Amino acid sequence: MHTLPDNLYTAAQTREIDRSIIEDHHISGSELMSRAAKAALDILVKTWPQTKYIIVLCGAGNNGGDG
Repeated sequence: MHTLPDNLYTAAQTREIDRSIIEDHHISGSELMSRAAKAALDILVKTWPQTKYIIVLCGAGNNGGDG
């Protein structure tokens, strides 16, 4: 089973990581979000293969990309 990491990134650190990946690897922000969503879904399906429904809740923001 997967566990949470020992350290989490701050919002500022996450923005810098995103910016760096987008610039260094020449991919769009939407492509980066799409890849992150696929990776998260792959882990969820592997961890809980019998799950039929997944609910994603997002806080206030500007595009729901966090979800």
